[in-house]
Amino acid sequence: MKPGREPDFEAAALRLAGAIGSDDCRLVGGLAVSAYGYVRATTDVDFVARPALAEVKRRLSANGIDAELFRGDVLEGDFPCLRGSFAGVPFDVLPPLVAIDWERGTVALEDEGVRLKVVPLDALLALKMKAQGAKDLMDAAMLVLLHPEMRATALDLAQSYRVGDRFRVFLEDPRLAREIQGLKERPSGTETKRRRRRRRK
Repeated sequence: MKPGREPDFEAAALRLAGAIGSDDCRLVGGLAVSAYGYVRATTDVDFVARPALAEVKRRLSANGIDAELFRGDVLEGDFPCLRGSFAGVPFDVLPPLVAIDWERGTVALEDEGVRLKVVPLDALLALKMKAQGAKDLMDAAMLVLLHPEMRATALDLAQSYRVGDRFRVFLEDPRLAREIQGLKERPSGTETKRRRRRRRK
């Protein structure tokens, strides 16, 4: 990446997905949240991958992309992941920490034959509840406010991950409701343009 140029998260995500295999990975994290309508700033690209992380590392390396495997401490509630940086964009690749229906999911980005899907919304909510961080729970609340049909599912997930009370605080926060109202009042098509990458001619 040239000095002074902002990192292109979408381009990096597509390149990484092409290296991993777009059928074998799904977007999670900030880009996934944006794909479901809550467009917010992000500082990295996160994937969940179907193959073992050692195989994902091998595929990335074969495409000239370095990543380090962190095994995590199971006793501390950690989990293994791959971490690296590509074109100035930090990235994480996680194993399937929750149940994921790999046949479902919306195409969030596509370019030059790579079609990168986002995890299904129920799986994304489960990942957010499992992470249990304040930002994760706020993301989950914003997604439920945008997709009210997922409210019961989200509340059940919050209870199962023992974050029910904390999640409800965000879900019932009037400031989030006002922000969602502002998102809904934006001109139609704005979000799609931001999360779809145009094909190169």
